[in-house]
Amino acid sequence: MKDRPSTAQQIKRIALIVVVILAVAGAYRAFNLADRLKNIGYRTPAEIVTLSDKIQLTSRAKVIFNATRPQLDDRDAFNEHCKSNDIHISILGCYIDDTIYLYNIHSTELDGVVESTAAHELLHAVWARLNFWEKSNLQDELLSVYQQHYALLAGDMELYDDEDKLDELHSRVGVEIKDLPEKLESHYAKYFIDQDSVVAFYDAYSEPFKRLSAEIDALSAELEIMRSDIDAQTADYYQQAESLSARIDEFNNCASTIGCFTDEAEFYAQRNQLVAEQEALMAVYEELNTQVEAYNQKVEQHNNNILHTQTLENAINSNAPPDAI
Repeated sequence: MKDRPSTAQQIKRIALIVVVILAVAGAYRAFNLADRLKNIGYRTPAEIVTLSDKIQLTSRAKVIFNATRPQLDDRDAFNEHCKSNDIHISILGCYIDDTIYLYNIHSTELDGVVESTAAHELLHAVWARLNFWEKSNLQDELLSVYQQHYALLAGDMELYDDEDKLDELHSRVGVEIKDLPEKLESHYAKYFIDQDSVVAFYDAYSEPFKRLSAEIDALSAELEIMRSDIDAQTADYYQQAESLSARIDEFNNCASTIGCFTDEAEFYAQRNQLVAEQEALMAVYEELNTQVEAYNQKVEQHNNNILHTQTLENAINSNAPPDAI
């Protein structure tokens, strides 16, 4: 039979547990206290207050958001803060050294882009403040949502290591996906009064890109069919035209030769037949021209959609040439 621990030993164990619990609680509150202290005397810029209100942040999230001193930067300041220098990569915002930087995008077609980006970067700040057990508790749900919405979320996720992938997923899931598992719904509810309205900002600015992409794909498929049909009809037209031209030459040669036609009736019969075929072929030619014109109009529409997409992409790319925006 094992000896029972003495009262003193029990007290020491209880004290140790209390110390551990207090240490955990202290770590849990450390960021919250630091954020509140950091915000003492801080005057939130009007545009940041407006942004915070539009995203509908909870009081807890506002403390974190303000503590990160979010900045709306124009291109030069943004590129410097976010180390953005690749024209092929559009960076909308960044969270560096506990500061949120947002690219101040000016586009009437991309309403919601700044709000969505602010929510995304805020969630990076939230992730940085979570304890390891909180992150671990969210991991399975985040990865499950990732698999369910792989086509939407995959993108360049493979570029992240495991820890950074969870960090990025935490932001993207909270900003881009509705109807989440209960555990994630409860988690994001700590920071957003209405997480669905946050997703609506993402959907709003993504919609023009999705619509144009769908139109470009549909037009590309339609143009492929039209071009194939026009090519086939054109080949048939030239074959008929060549045959008719040869028979017209034969008819003209015959007409200049005495005795080639048995009588005048035969001459006019063949002539009328050739004229009728010529008129029918002209109708085919005009129809081909109509089809080519319709094809060219769709090509122009297709190209305009590509240019429109490029204009929108330039609007969110802080490294795009100023005259391209």
